[in-house]
Amino acid sequence: ETELHEATAGLGNWHQVGDKPQYLVNREECISCMRDLQIALKHDVAETGHVIRLKLGEWKVLPNHLVPLFTSYREDSDISSLVLKVLVQLTTRCDLYGAEQLRHLEHLQDYKEAFAKKDVFIILMGMLVENMEEDEEGGERKESGAEVFAAVLSLLRNLVSVPDPGPGDAGFTPMRRGLQMVYIRNFHDEGVLDFFLLFGEGLSSEEDSEKKAWALADIVYHICTHVDPESLTQGTKEKDKSALRELIAREHVDTRLRTPLSSRHKGFGTAIQSRTAQGGSSIATSVMESADVSKGGTLWRREFKDPNARNEKKLNMFHDPFFVDLEEGSVRDHNQLNTHLKNSLEGAKAPLDAAVVAGLRKFFEEFMQTCFSSLVHILRSTLGAPRSAGQPHLARRAGDPEEKEQPGGPFDRPKLLNFLSWFLEFHRHHHAAAVSKAKKAKEEIPVIDIAAVQGAIDLDMIQFTAARLKEYGKDSMIHVSMLVVALRTLAQQVKTIDIVVDSKDQDTRDCGEILTQNIIKDDVMANCAWVMKNFKTSSHDPRILSYAVEVYHYMLRLMKLLSERKGQKLEFQVERTSARFVRRAITTMEQEIAALAEAKVIENLFHLLEKYKRHSAQLNSMLVKLIYQMIRVRRENIVVFFELSYFSRIQRIYADPVVRDRRSGKRYQEMMELLKFILRQFFKCAETNHCAFVELLFRKVPENSKDNLLESHTAEFAAILDNYENEEYARVLENMRAGETLKTLKTRQQAMQQGTLPWTEQEDELLRTRYPIYAMHPLCAELLAAELPEDTHRTGAKVRKRLIELGLIVSVQRGGAGRGQPGANENREEPAAGGAVDPFEPPLKKPRLDGEDGTAAGGADEADDTMLEMDLERLLDEAMDAENSLNFPETQPDS
Repeated sequence: ETELHEATAGLGNWHQVGDKPQYLVNREECISCMRDLQIALKHDVAETGHVIRLKLGEWKVLPNHLVPLFTSYREDSDISSLVLKVLVQLTTRCDLYGAEQLRHLEHLQDYKEAFAKKDVFIILMGMLVENMEEDEEGGERKESGAEVFAAVLSLLRNLVSVPDPGPGDAGFTPMRRGLQMVYIRNFHDEGVLDFFLLFGEGLSSEEDSEKKAWALADIVYHICTHVDPESLTQGTKEKDKSALRELIAREHVDTRLRTPLSSRHKGFGTAIQSRTAQGGSSIATSVMESADVSKGGTLWRREFKDPNARNEKKLNMFHDPFFVDLEEGSVRDHNQLNTHLKNSLEGAKAPLDAAVVAGLRKFFEEFMQTCFSSLVHILRSTLGAPRSAGQPHLARRAGDPEEKEQPGGPFDRPKLLNFLSWFLEFHRHHHAAAVSKAKKAKEEIPVIDIAAVQGAIDLDMIQFTAARLKEYGKDSMIHVSMLVVALRTLAQQVKTIDIVVDSKDQDTRDCGEILTQNIIKDDVMANCAWVMKNFKTSSHDPRILSYAVEVYHYMLRLMKLLSERKGQKLEFQVERTSARFVRRAITTMEQEIAALAEAKVIENLFHLLEKYKRHSAQLNSMLVKLIYQMIRVRRENIVVFFELSYFSRIQRIYADPVVRDRRSGKRYQEMMELLKFILRQFFKCAETNHCAFVELLFRKVPENSKDNLLESHTAEFAAILDNYENEEYARVLENMRAGETLKTLKTRQQAMQQGTLPWTEQEDELLRTRYPIYAMHPLCAELLAAELPEDTHRTGAKVRKRLIELGLIVSVQRGGAGRGQPGANENREEPAAGGAVDPFEPPLKKPRLDGEDGTAAGGADEADDTMLEMDLERLLDEAMDAENSLNFPETQPDS
């Protein structure tokens, strides 16, 4: 510590020279001290806890000495180059955790605030332009100029990447809350954005292009996190005008409807006082107090709690104080669902000037046209591999050995995905603004430029995003934070493709159709359905469900649009990959909805529907339509809602004054129509089934599948709608009339699921009678299983086991001595009297069928195939002839 203090003491200080303060140093001593600091920081590693950086941050060396030294001695190349290297070292993030990590973050925020000055940006911009020109001219100082250029670019990247603190965060002050906006203004005013465009165009020809590409992408990304893409293209003037009016109107409606009505009865006056047995009293102005329906304990326990405990396998990057997520645009609507996000519902920050907004819009428009796709290609090709090939869901800690060599840093994948999401949303709003302008001018509507965002929606990037959905969803059993980002990007891709498919240009429309087919081919819908089915409301981020609903809605819309355009129901090819093989299948829109329509999915979607006040109008509409499609895909699905818990939740929604108001309730009209439809279907069922009101008391989908009364929920739901007159439920009622209890029926159903259902005498008699007919057939067990009653669900393996138990066949023991060893034949059991050797047991040694010349094998195989076909026909004919001679209920073979 003493040596470090002596090194910092030679960095100079402020002195009063005349009327102005000046920063003065002893040049030789300063250069020596800077070199000592550079060496000390180089040896300041994680094993020592980065004590040098923490101590320098505590002493505020950078804001008090290094920044003034850098600005005062800009012309001295020796001092400025050394100071620049030390600045880059100090502003680079270290691998610290816990309280030390927060201290380090506070020091970085001090550094960021120290550079938030216009004169510093002027110097940095001058160094960038000067050294870039030297590189292009190929002068003698090309090597040193390249180093200075890379150092300035890294310094800007480090400073912009530092997150702004909010209330309650480490290092928070009111001035630091909007530091990022100060940097964005300085970027615009000093021409840094124009330099980024020039630099991005020639990035592919630069040396060490991967690191420079990530540096540029990091800077642009942290600009995007604080800028609303809609406000850049369309402005928010009208939106801001109506925001306050809507809030006041909603509060007025809520106050007016919650005020109790005054009584007009002459015998009561204007107030009523009520007293309780405990001595409490209350005064009311009405005898028409409306009851307030509140949530029960079960529903409260289902609310998202956002646990802060970090799992070593699936770290939540939203809990990392260094990660900066998108905050503006459509992300803000989804963030409102998660009440634990600090920045989701904060007030608006200081707005940008109109000139800055216009400059940013021009920058992003030119950036997309010139270097967006090429930059994305470089970024995707340099992404770091997962922590373990066998465990792709493992999150990576900063500081892992493999992380230090990755140019993108510990958050390379989420940054890239967020980068794509923002630019796709900006491109759609830019196209919408151009369409609106053309309509006002009564000109031809322009075609969306898909070439500008080719790097974000080409086949490779769609396949990459779909793979991330599977990796962070099903393969990882829901990696919460990474899945939110993957679904966000996929939603933006699908929404952009939706506009492309709807284009009037034939070539553009064909590209959209090809992209749609490839998204479906990557099995995106099945993975989204798996996420919605396995989503847990108490432990998973609600944004996962909202983004999954958005993706699924647009995918169904694209499938419907293509089917309508072709004039028929289209079938789409799907490739379902596993660890060992790829299985190809065919799917349709109806099949996807039917696969999604499960009770768990409906429960999760209805839970999300209860957050209607936090929904955007678009999300509420998509959610209602998806639930309605799931209800209508199969007649029995409506019965899922025939529970008292659902009815109480519907009552709570309907009792909300905002929903019932004429003006404010218009945005919830679709939701109210869905709830009315559910109630109408229930009372329609009650007209046929008078026990429907009793059914409200029972769970339609038990938590434990062992409590099921029938094989499937569909059969039970159909029985409720048909007044228990269908075949399966009629069999249950007959068994109950015969004296079986409900517990006995559930036990039988449980045994049937586990494969332990006892064999009856009729089944054994059938096996004894039919076995001689099929004994020599290779599918003997399967044919016998098809002869048994369907409700027993016997399989070939179970039939074979029963044949052994009945002594009809004898299983060959394969233990003991091996082949070709003494005693091998002695260990083989002989068949018992009256029993046959198990025809399903493979021979101990495969016989040689081919001759010495190898020509007899083909003829023998053809002869065997012919004989097998003839034997099968003969056995089937004998089975049909003997069918009427058995006293057994007629059954249909299982297809």
